[in-house]
Amino acid sequence: MLNLDPASSIPSRQTRTTQIRHDGRLASLIERAALALAVDKSAFLRAAIEREATRVIDRQSRHTLTPEDAEMFAAALDAPPAPTPRALEAARNYRARVVHAD
Repeated sequence: MLNLDPASSIPSRQTRTTQIRHDGRLASLIERAALALAVDKSAFLRAAIEREATRVIDRQSRHTLTPEDAEMFAAALDAPPAPTPRALEAARNYRARVVHAD
């Protein structure tokens, strides 16, 4: 549902513009939708753009694993690979240089 309640958004002066080109079909669709909600086209478009932009950002901010990917990830956590010779050498060097206070 589009958020067209003016009290629910922070009031701000509308100073920015964005121009888009579209065909008659989309123009008609926008006009019909705005009329159905009893708002002007600008209010409808602002609400629709905000909703879609928020949805896109929300979906792109996390990764959902498929069941197969989740199974592989869990298996990798349960059975980590053996350390490489380079990792073992780095650990030895670290222990030789760092003195713990315990």
